[in-house]
Amino acid sequence: MSRSDRGRPPLSVGGKTIVFDGGIKLDNEMSKDINFKSDDYTFSIRTVGVTVCDGKVLLQREKDGNEYALPGGTVKLGETSVETLVREYKEETGDDIIVNRLIWTEENFWEYCGKKQHSIAFYYLIDFSDDAKTLKLNEFVSQKDNCSVILGWMPIENLKDITIFPSFLKDEIHNLNSEIKHFISRDY
Repeated sequence: MSRSDRGRPPLSVGGKTIVFDGGIKLDNEMSKDINFKSDDYTFSIRTVGVTVCDGKVLLQREKDGNEYALPGGTVKLGETSVETLVREYKEETGDDIIVNRLIWTEENFWEYCGKKQHSIAFYYLIDFSDDAKTLKLNEFVSQKDNCSVILGWMPIENLKDITIFPSFLKDEIHNLNSEIKHFISRDY
């Protein structure tokens, strides 16, 4: 069956043709972050991993920073949120992960450098394999090309004393076995 038989014309984005055929088919050049910018806003779709081991959660921060976040990254066109998460963790830690299940979604609105930000995030409960080197390290520099990011294990009981995004993590880290929850976070 041809495209015209389905009554759906191809969509052109940035000079590339995207054909909707049970999914989006893109060539490698279209593997760009889903990140839209305007004069006033930036929008992105993110995916994030939550992993707990021996009462500690894996977090990241800037080298000289004191604000923490869960590791993850921006979804690329043509990539699922799970594929992004597996790729991002491999890039940042060098280890493979097991994605267990979706636990939270978040619509997040905040301001950064005077510009409003809007993101949609998918949070997954993940595990490392038993032989993963990440499990043996307390703190380490990301293997990604931007080595200004430090990853490390933080005792869950210490979360209440730090600045962390998303802030709901301080409470929800204790409810990982509950149903999928949806959050709307507004900082402006």
